Amino acid sequence: MRQITAIILSIILTASTAFATSNIRLDDDKPIDYSELPAKAKSFISNNFAKEKVSHITLDKDIMHNEYKVIFTSGTKLEFNGDGEWREIDCRYSAVPHNLVPEKIAEHIKTHYPNSKITELKRKHSGWEVKITGGHELKFNNDCCLVEIDD
Repeated sequence: MRQITAIILSIILTASTAFATSNIRLDDDKPIDYSELPAKAKSFISNNFAKEKVSHITLDKDIMHNEYKVIFTSGTKLEFNGDGEWREIDCRYSAVPHNLVPEKIAEHIKTHYPNSKITELKRKHSGWEVKITGGHELKFNNDCCLVEIDD
């Protein structure tokens, strides 16, 4: 029994070492052209960031999914899933376009942080993550109700 276990472990170790040292790297960001973005992503950019100039675009392939990252010369970064639906908007030096922020979240920010702007917006399975000027990070559930504040 010990020999069988040792043989199985040896096979697993050999296979994992071969995979780890192979030329197949799924986690590398591969530069791509704008034309290679999914149609939904291109439509989102043209509707919301038409005045921005693209610096570069990368495709991050993973075993389970693909992710596209679009970085503009202004420093704004967008992330899309493999279907081209946006997941993250990071406007380092400006505000996230108002029309992209759920109304309930926008109202909360306007009421409780009237002098702040939303600089980052993330859609997660569990809800929304929002960064505002002043350094606050707010988390909202899928119903856009505040659940956590990080200072």
